[in-house]
Amino acid sequence: MATIAQLTDLHLVESNYAQRRLESRARLQYLSFGRPLAPEGRRRRVARALREVRMRNVDHLLITGDLTEDGHQEQFEVLAELLAESRIPPERVTLVPGNHDAYIEGDGFGQALRGPLRAYAATSSIATALRFRDVTIVPVSTAFQQSPLRSAGAIASDELASLAAIATDPALAGSPMVFAQHHPPGAAFIPLLQWLDGLAEHSVLSDLFRRCPQLHVMHGHTHKCSDKSAYKGEAARVFCAPAVVDSASPLRLYEASAAGVRPLEARAITSHEPIAQPG
Repeated sequence: MATIAQLTDLHLVESNYAQRRLESRARLQYLSFGRPLAPEGRRRRVARALREVRMRNVDHLLITGDLTEDGHQEQFEVLAELLAESRIPPERVTLVPGNHDAYIEGDGFGQALRGPLRAYAATSSIATALRFRDVTIVPVSTAFQQSPLRSAGAIASDELASLAAIATDPALAGSPMVFAQHHPPGAAFIPLLQWLDGLAEHSVLSDLFRRCPQLHVMHGHTHKCSDKSAYKGEAARVFCAPAVVDSASPLRLYEASAAGVRPLEARAITSHEPIAQPG
């Protein structure tokens, strides 16, 4: 068995944000949704969560997006410092970007992996199968540059093709697979909300859930802890952790084995609200 830890929605802010130009500061304030920016307070929250991960001695840590408040490179540098201070081995950490990590530029996360976060690049390569003990982890990017008025997710077409090939690879079918991504895979009831805040490629993931019973998703974005089934009557396969920026207890732990993936503490099971409909 393998133990997976999940943290999500860190929303880190650089200490000297007040030195930005007025327009950039205004965007940062808007994206904080009324929360105090409090760079040091946010940093302490992340440091505390990482200390707990290290104490639990988990096999792998997933940090599922919104690493930063708006994708400023200095914010990625703050994350790099916190990860280094945690002394969690880089080979045990996978990072994926969220919508907040791409507001300044679409490749901000990629630049960070080539810069301050390069120690984590090997385990954070998008649409690549990472085979660990008893589980395959696949980093998925749902981030793209958009107006701060939107918080939607999208997966690039070439990455979608790679994800489908990985999920249906017979060589990987014998153990559970986890897509680590920021946006949840389900569809909103209202099309406008889907466009504003949802994942554009949700139907593709629904099809993969149907074809690949070993597939699970760990995501962020909602800032709420939840366990959901992919289809009615199934065990939960879609998991979310509370946001680090908001929660006093943001860490979630999961156990992966040949039987699948299960939270060590199940919360908010909503099997009566599956994320997909039978096809």
